[in-house]
Amino acid sequence: MRERIGRFEVRGRLGVGSFATVHRALDLRLDDEVAVKVLAENHSANPEMLSRFIGEGRALRRAGGPHVAAVHDIGELPHNQPYLVLELADRGTLGDRVEQLRATGWTADRRDLLLVARSLTAALGSVHRADLVHRDLSPWNLLLTARPDARGVAGAVPGGGTLIAEDERLLLADLGMCKDLARSSGMTVAAGTSGFRPPEQERHGVVDRRADIWAMSALMEWLADGARMPPAFTRALARGRAENPRKRPEDVETWLASIEEALADPPAAAPDSPAPEPAPAPRSTLRRRVLPAVALLIIGLLVGLGFGKPVWDDPPVAASDGASLAIDGPETLAEGESATYSADVTGVDSWVWTLPDGRHVVGERTVSLTPTSPGRADVVLRARAADGTELESRLELRVEQ
Repeated sequence: MRERIGRFEVRGRLGVGSFATVHRALDLRLDDEVAVKVLAENHSANPEMLSRFIGEGRALRRAGGPHVAAVHDIGELPHNQPYLVLELADRGTLGDRVEQLRATGWTADRRDLLLVARSLTAALGSVHRADLVHRDLSPWNLLLTARPDARGVAGAVPGGGTLIAEDERLLLADLGMCKDLARSSGMTVAAGTSGFRPPEQERHGVVDRRADIWAMSALMEWLADGARMPPAFTRALARGRAENPRKRPEDVETWLASIEEALADPPAAAPDSPAPEPAPAPRSTLRRRVLPAVALLIIGLLVGLGFGKPVWDDPPVAASDGASLAIDGPETLAEGESATYSADVTGVDSWVWTLPDGRHVVGERTVSLTPTSPGRADVVLRARAADGTELESRLELRVEQ
């Protein structure tokens, strides 16, 4: 007699880990195959692990979308052992698929990279719109599932090629480590898979959606290993993996646009139509082009020798043309301790606070903050002077246990 989990008849085992076991099963009422993820029995008495497991189901349900593993139900076995009933991903993980292909000498091409990038953007776009951050993106948390043409999935990125077949779809799973930005300050403990973990998660820093953009870029870099790609693609990934989150693309759609532009096919030259020789430029035109270039070169050399600053680098300042910004408040807080920060502003009509909990507060003289986790974060005050200069004051906050 086959093993039963509630109304689900177990047909096989898809994966086993220290946290949970995933079974392939048949829904006896609906006559459909599903995946049933059961929390390990030794974790069922642990309130933190129990909360994390149930939270994963809620997060998956909240995010939704054609590239996020769907949750059909949640149930409980004896001894308070919960289980999730999930959309069946019967083709394994992206990580396993890539390793199998690499054993045959395969390397990713542009089509493979674009397909994964678009599927990732669709999946994490759904997660981010639900005010969640995944925090544990890796090739082994991306599943492959069959997508029958007769049924299809609205809004899904179509497959095609060696890596993801035409009848397959990429699914994002394992939201057990996700961060709810609507309920959290963003400060977090270390989490994620080695090699795909952004620096702010290594340092117990402030985590927002840009942490997932770092992980997406790391995953694409891993996928492109051994492939010959345009320099623009390498530069796009480098921006996505910037140490400072503020230097990364602001959202997944912007990130995808840079990837698509970098991987776009170069325009084909017209057959038998050699490019015409450029006409010599007039001496006056050459003079106008050469002199500014020489001037920039001289400025660059002076900067390299320590004289002056580059004219093309104009970072925000705290004071300009009679306008100034400053932040008054404590630089060190204990976890759970509340503090008030004051804006000392002169010569500006409006300003905006950017706080570690993800809030943007406009025009308030004071703001309050209560950190919930240890780490480091910035309290930022920005405005614009009358002459158009960007003003910024930044206070580095250290939160201790």
